[in-house]
Amino acid sequence: KYLNYINTYKKTFRSDKMQLNLTLQANGPVQLPIQYNHLVQGFIYQSMDNPLLRKYLHEHGFLFEKRRFKLFTFSRLMGQKAHFHQKKKGLTLTPPLHLLICSPIPFILQELGTGLLRQGRVRLGRTQLEVSQIEINSPKVSQGRIAVRMFSPLTVYSTLPSIEGRNYTYYYTPFEPRFGELVHANLIKKYKLIHGSPPPEKHFAIEPLNITEKDHKVTSYKNFIIKGWMGDYKLHGDPGLLQVALNAGLGAKNSQGYGCCVLKNSKTKE
Repeated sequence: KYLNYINTYKKTFRSDKMQLNLTLQANGPVQLPIQYNHLVQGFIYQSMDNPLLRKYLHEHGFLFEKRRFKLFTFSRLMGQKAHFHQKKKGLTLTPPLHLLICSPIPFILQELGTGLLRQGRVRLGRTQLEVSQIEINSPKVSQGRIAVRMFSPLTVYSTLPSIEGRNYTYYYTPFEPRFGELVHANLIKKYKLIHGSPPPEKHFAIEPLNITEKDHKVTSYKNFIIKGWMGDYKLHGDPGLLQVALNAGLGAKNSQGYGCCVLKNSKTKE
């Protein structure tokens, strides 16, 4: 029944839309754990207006070559002020808070936007937040070269065998050739899933811009360590492929809150 529901929306698959920019209000400072991605992901699923879509994305996703893609990503939460509590492993954000949610599949964001408007509130841990504003952005890529800024860490990895015979996860840095190769391969899979065919141009490159060690972020998602990189990057390639980068995210683990990027110098709130 989930597939029947999803198939009715296949014709809406397009790569030129879109982003939701949420403004969330609270009566006072918002207390969160430092690693809060699972809380944001949880309220995104819960806010989707149609329970069939919610269940399908959460339990299945879109299958491509034995891999499943949820085809959405989201930024870090951005507040007026942020204060880290190292001893308590907590974070205090001063509202209003801003959150960017991106997807190349319009009906995902349509159902999410409808649900957010209908419910009017979201829950982050023990805190309820009012959805005070929803802005819809439709950034367009018309050329083969853009500069982007990461709004959540870009993570690229391989699973490799160790000397002891156990597999381990190796996370690449933006300065390793394999980093760009894997970003490209991941984008091609998303492009094929969305469009049903490969991009017309094969060339792709990602170039870090003034990336330093402070852009390296070691995070966790449900007790799994994930390493990624913030900062600015130049992307070179087919405009349609670059559009997928904006709408579906760069790198891996997008639906867990990684790889969300925006055009540099855009008016999206930071």
